[in-house]
Amino acid sequence: MISCSNLYAKEILPNNKIEKLLKSADSLSNSKNYIKAIYIYNEVLSFASKKLKSSDASYIYKKIALIYYKQKQYRNSKIHFKKSILRYSTSKNAADSYFNLGLIYRKEKEKDSLFWALNNSLNIYKNLDDSLDKFSTYSKAGILFKQAGHFNTAITYLLLAYDGFSKQKNQSKKASVCYTIGETQRLLGNLEIARKYLIESLNIRKQLSDTLKTSYAYNNLANLYKSEKNYKSAIVNYRDAIKTQNGLKKKKEIGKMLNNLATVYFLTNKYELALKTYKEALKEKKLEQDTLSIAYSFNELALSAIRSKSYKKAKSYLDSSKLYLSTISKKEVWLRYYEIQSEYHKSRYGYKVAFEFKEKQYQLYKELFDEKQSKTIQALQEKFENQLKLQEISELQTKNEQKKSIITIQNQTLKNKNLLLLLFGSLILIFIGIYFFIEQKQKEKLQKLENKKLEEILKSQELVKNHISKDLHDIITTSYDGIRLKILALEKAKNPKEIRKTIINDIKTINHEIRLISHRLSPLGNKIKDASLNDVIISQLSEFQHYRQIFVAVQLPLPEVLNQMILEAQTNFYGILLEILNNIEKHSKATEVQIKHRIKDNKTLLFEFYDNGIGFKNGQVKGIGLMNIKQRTKLLGGDFIIKETENGTSININFPIKQNLP
Repeated sequence: MISCSNLYAKEILPNNKIEKLLKSADSLSNSKNYIKAIYIYNEVLSFASKKLKSSDASYIYKKIALIYYKQKQYRNSKIHFKKSILRYSTSKNAADSYFNLGLIYRKEKEKDSLFWALNNSLNIYKNLDDSLDKFSTYSKAGILFKQAGHFNTAITYLLLAYDGFSKQKNQSKKASVCYTIGETQRLLGNLEIARKYLIESLNIRKQLSDTLKTSYAYNNLANLYKSEKNYKSAIVNYRDAIKTQNGLKKKKEIGKMLNNLATVYFLTNKYELALKTYKEALKEKKLEQDTLSIAYSFNELALSAIRSKSYKKAKSYLDSSKLYLSTISKKEVWLRYYEIQSEYHKSRYGYKVAFEFKEKQYQLYKELFDEKQSKTIQALQEKFENQLKLQEISELQTKNEQKKSIITIQNQTLKNKNLLLLLFGSLILIFIGIYFFIEQKQKEKLQKLENKKLEEILKSQELVKNHISKDLHDIITTSYDGIRLKILALEKAKNPKEIRKTIINDIKTINHEIRLISHRLSPLGNKIKDASLNDVIISQLSEFQHYRQIFVAVQLPLPEVLNQMILEAQTNFYGILLEILNNIEKHSKATEVQIKHRIKDNKTLLFEFYDNGIGFKNGQVKGIGLMNIKQRTKLLGGDFIIKETENGTSININFPIKQNLP
């Protein structure tokens, strides 16, 4: 501990003295002498407050906060990060403090606060000059958005980091961000793009002669090939990953790589090779003292031995696995153990024991399924609640702006009235009375119209919420229950492969329905931030044509006026487009869609949608989709007409241009 000193008392420190003290405190912090470092930082803040610039004070508070963060004193850390922000709210120190605040909120599992802090940090960095810290923050933000499931936002910031590191010629950072982009694109299902970035990451690591990370890059690329069932390419890259590490004195994660290679051998029915490679993996994992992976390896060794009909070895491996499992609580490993035990006893004609292990596997699988189902429901609920919060905040902000505008107008009006009263006296009072009378009537008229409009919107929103609630209930209760019953039927089914296919199709259908609900809640989302509405529409039509196998013939170019409309109008128009495409896909059985447009008298924008489907039944014109189209068209101030044609269905949308412009 440093004893209190009167060295700086009652004096204002000169700049050179402040600089020396800060260097001393930084040095102490780097050497992990945190108590002394904090003491000196506080001394500078206390005795040099009049001399310190806001930027210097912000820096010192940030440094103190980082020390508390390293010591896991998160409460004190948050206090000092916030002080850093208050001292200079648009500086790099503030941006870093916001980001670190986000990391603390992440540890405390406060998602709303995490993204609030993260967005504040990114918004400050956008206005700062390009730097390594700026692009590193973009990269870290991309990883955080990826981990939270916000993949499109993650890609946005990862690409900014990629461009920044490219300009700065920082190949090491660029290789890392290439890997993250590849993994994110893989999660989005864009496997071609994912492969491109993973290969680029691998090539950069080779150029840098970074042996360890080159090995990781080969392994990452092999994982992608494995997920595509391109086992030949997966084997080549897993072997390269292992071979690359052979030249290192200290190997890392070589056991996992060997395990990955053994799994591919097993999947391609090369049981002897799989058995040999699993043994090598086991040897490495024992050196790494990775208990969980060792248990996994013994399980897979046992299965390979069963397939090779080496039953004594299989029994030995299962016994070894059980020894390690006694210290492991991870249910997935136990699930695999029960499954392989059941197969072993079945192959040895011990059907009763096999059935007992199968029953244990079923019970554990049910527990895991229930846990995952609960997490899925919770995630859906959180997402829905977050959307409602954002909508509520937006509405409050709009009302607040309206009130501010009214107050400003009223203040100006009062000034004018006072001036007129002084000049014209009683005559002006008469005019003021007339003015107020007319204004009041106009306000009452506008208020009635606004109230009526709000009532219709609220009724529609309530109806949409009820439908969404029903849809979520049906997805969670009916669909998942159906999947659960099919899973239960697998054991006794004569055609398990067909049932598995139906389960996969059911899950795909659920994903599609959840995505539709998400689009209804927020059609545009964050897409409009990075592209024009016309670009978003073209991208959506291309995706629709590619994935739904329905040819789209659209009249190009799209009207430029769409890009000029206010955000609310753009959101409503894009929402209409999504609902039309969904109805075509879901009900029409069409193979082609035509989209035409024109501007009438420079006042009205008309869009016509035609499909060559089967038309519609009376009940289909009353669904939530068409109701959504009708309501959004109404908000645009336009009309919506749907009719059956000889060759399918046509939908006409028209709305005035002027009232939807800024």
